[in-house]
Amino acid sequence: MEQTGLLTTPCELAVRKYVPAIRAAIALVLVKDYGLSVYRAAKILKVTPAAVSNYVFKRRGGEYVDFILRDEELRSRAMELAEKLVGEVVNGYEISRTMCEFCKILRQKIEASEPACNVYT
Repeated sequence: MEQTGLLTTPCELAVRKYVPAIRAAIALVLVKDYGLSVYRAAKILKVTPAAVSNYVFKRRGGEYVDFILRDEELRSRAMELAEKLVGEVVNGYEISRTMCEFCKILRQKIEASEPACNVYT
């Protein structure tokens, strides 16, 4: 179990552990399922091509990328978000809201399978 301080919020933990995995899963979906180039995926995700390349080769993104892609609900959410991003039918607020919902579900599923953070459950 990861030790957290009293002032560590769930979102701080998420930014370090879960959001990179979500971003990596979306990058993998864009490149592998949609057939986009690393450069196009990087432009859509507003990250560098090197970051997308690292996500694709699983050198970045953390330990939860495979967890996301194996879980039917989480993979579906990654696919839906990728589709919206490719179609440019999503605004900044909707991306933030969707990522927050995605992260909450991911945290619940991870904590159910391996109690990672009992402070917030």
